[in-house]
Amino acid sequence: LINGEKEDATCLRKYQKRCMQDMHQKLSFGPKYGYLSELQSGQQFLETVEKERKTTTIVVHIYEDGIKGCDLLNSSLTCLAAEYCMVRFCKIKASNTGAGDRFSSDVLPTLLVYRGGELVSNFLSVTEQFN
Repeated sequence: LINGEKEDATCLRKYQKRCMQDMHQKLSFGPKYGYLSELQSGQQFLETVEKERKTTTIVVHIYEDGIKGCDLLNSSLTCLAAEYCMVRFCKIKASNTGAGDRFSSDVLPTLLVYRGGELVSNFLSVTEQFN
């Protein structure tokens, strides 16, 4: 009986440890992305922002082909997405947002940062602010 109780206690500790690891992984880490995804429409943009977990930070690059700095920023965000896989990095063409008139070439590239469905920060004309 003495050895049986020790074995039961050891098994219970192992089980508790495994349960704690599983719970920690589910609660703390959340989804992992690791890539820059292309959003195809304004509707998809809204769904991405509104339906993502409240704890996930979303960085959206609004760009257009032929605008200075947009391609370089896409490359930089691709690298950042691989390094910071807990952050969701997305890009969308200004003309696909449904609000293209708000994103004229003089404000592109633009970065929008969301968390919990709310706009946390925005950076207009990123190339003017950063080299």
